[in-house]
Amino acid sequence: MSTQKLPIHRLPLPPTTLQHTLGQLPLEDKPSSQRRATTFKTTTDGIWARVNPLWASWPLRITKEEALSLGVDVEKGEQLNVEDVLSRWNLNKIEHTGIQHDSEEIKNELNTFSSEFRLKLNPILLGISTSTLKDVLPNLTVGDATTICNRGASPSPDSTPAALVRNALIDILSGRKVLQSENSENSKNNQTNYGPWSTRYCGHQFGSWAGQLGDGRAISILETQSEQGGRQELQLKGAGRTPFSRTADGLAVLRSGVREFLGCEAIAALDISTTRSLALLTTPFPELPVIRENGPEPSSLLCRVSPSFIRIGHFQALNPSKADQGMRQIFLGGRGWLDDQSVGTESEEGNLEGLLKLTNWVKDDIMGMQSNSVKEWLEEVIKRNAETVAKWQVYGWMHGVLNTDNISLTGVTIDFGPYAFMDVYDDKHICNHSDPSGLYNYRNQPARVLFALDKLATSLAPILGYEAIHSKVPFAGYSEALSKETRKEWEEKGKEVISGFEERFWEIEREVERNGWLKRFGLKTYKDSDDRDIFIDYLKLLQTHKIDFHTSFRLLSSFKSTQIDDSNYLDSFISNFLEETTISKCDDNLLNRSEEEFKNWFKIYAKRSCELEEKSKYNDLENENENWEKLKEKEMKLINPRFILRQWILEETIEKMEKLLTEPWINSKKGKEPEEWEIDLGIKEARKILAKILDMSTRPFEPYGEGEGKGSEFEEDKRLCGLGRKDMLGFQCSCSS
Repeated sequence: MSTQKLPIHRLPLPPTTLQHTLGQLPLEDKPSSQRRATTFKTTTDGIWARVNPLWASWPLRITKEEALSLGVDVEKGEQLNVEDVLSRWNLNKIEHTGIQHDSEEIKNELNTFSSEFRLKLNPILLGISTSTLKDVLPNLTVGDATTICNRGASPSPDSTPAALVRNALIDILSGRKVLQSENSENSKNNQTNYGPWSTRYCGHQFGSWAGQLGDGRAISILETQSEQGGRQELQLKGAGRTPFSRTADGLAVLRSGVREFLGCEAIAALDISTTRSLALLTTPFPELPVIRENGPEPSSLLCRVSPSFIRIGHFQALNPSKADQGMRQIFLGGRGWLDDQSVGTESEEGNLEGLLKLTNWVKDDIMGMQSNSVKEWLEEVIKRNAETVAKWQVYGWMHGVLNTDNISLTGVTIDFGPYAFMDVYDDKHICNHSDPSGLYNYRNQPARVLFALDKLATSLAPILGYEAIHSKVPFAGYSEALSKETRKEWEEKGKEVISGFEERFWEIEREVERNGWLKRFGLKTYKDSDDRDIFIDYLKLLQTHKIDFHTSFRLLSSFKSTQIDDSNYLDSFISNFLEETTISKCDDNLLNRSEEEFKNWFKIYAKRSCELEEKSKYNDLENENENWEKLKEKEMKLINPRFILRQWILEETIEKMEKLLTEPWINSKKGKEPEEWEIDLGIKEARKILAKILDMSTRPFEPYGEGEGKGSEFEEDKRLCGLGRKDMLGFQCSCSS
């Protein structure tokens, strides 16, 4: 594979693509079809629908002048046709980027299309992740975008190569220009055409079957592949209405975009498998206000990246369980459409041919397991998800909405809504205020992931059963003229084949979690007594005495086990430990109790750390000039982060950015446009704030504000690594909006 740096519209497509492999959902050939909320038949093998970005308010707003330009005089009582209004977004011409490319450059046979109306969009690039570029998109060049967003540089002149590449990126990510092959819009011939798409899936939400869901505001725009980054799919979140939007507008507010943009990169830095953030955009506030419960808010559009965005819910859509068949959805409220194509379906048992296509697509093309059986692939899916949730537990990270449509087949963390990192340790903490029962609280996360995997296994049962009975993977046409008796036989055999997978899930989860705790405590070996004496007892102390989870581990990294017999050292360390990890001051009796209980634990921990086998493991390291305890501290500080993307930091960042991006218009006199320099200054400062938090999120183990130091930057780093205000401890966020 080439290592050549290419602009976004020249990135090579993989040998196989989702659209050319999986079935397309039927949509009418008219502009409204991409935006009409549609419930598709359960018997279709379709996975995706052609949907182009529509980064616009919904319901659509149109001025009298715009109506006149369409030949409609509303003052005379003439009526607007929604198809005519939407057709302004139709792609009617090739709009070149202006970038000259080498004749030997990789070609993907895609062009950039647009329309006069699309080109009126004024997208603003707020942030871009250099870590994502390095890790998963090493072939992508973004011109001067990174220096503008992350270093505060001024944009290059428009005619320069750096500016042309940056503008091409912004145009395609915003939907000003759409990347597709010739004549692919609404095309039925998906073997020769390629363009943006959204997918259909179903799911269990908060434990109950919710029927069809789908990409309500997510539109994928490209798949690509590189030697270093592997296969990747680029998806826009907040890009407008799709057939799966139900009654929603398909948009995202700034706070939602900022949370996911930073959240993806923060847990990636902790070596937790996750979707990645490429870029975050917004628009001038008056042009696209997003209306939510508290009024208009600034918009956001996030470009996120993953090997695949296929979820367990995609499999449930193709083979819903018996209990979930025959359910109808009712959309209440909103001003959307509902085109129910499922009415009149004779059979609602899904589509086993489509299920096989999807299974092979994820198994072979996404996860590279061509030579493996479906059973072996499912075991790998279970393994990856068990590993990911175990790492969440070790780092006190909570997803908040672990519905089956939010669980990936590849084990990546997906859909960052009301997530949170633990503040004060509480194993029952609920980070989502829309989850009053605590179904998805910290302690329940592994069990809820297992629940989702059980639903996946149920959907796959016919394929697993066929494979077991015939000793081979099913082939295309395997389910044609299938009798109910044979299907039942396959399903029962499939359930037999996967029986006991729950035990395997727990084995993997517990092993990965145990290894994670060992690393956080700086232990190189494991003893059965560690589970109780080291891990559980420590976490109980944190919970009992309301100790901050992450700060405690960072301080633990500096503890000198060899000085445990020095009472002055131990007293001083514990006193500082309690002061640094708590906000609320307790009375002397409680403080004395805390000190005594932690003192007992530290003695046990010190003895365990100083065992000969433990010390020898550190002495085996290359640097023989440092003693084992210094090496241990260094290693622990590469596991226990100094900076954590806490709720108070997210809320502060969002508040500052919202103010900077809206204030020029809010402060301007009625009817008067703000000065251009005011708008530009607000954008520049908003970028600066976002870049600072992004940088710390991607390098969380740096010694920010630690030790002796001075100056405003040192003090700010120290503040950002602090516990924050008392009223923000355990702050609950709503589902992403």
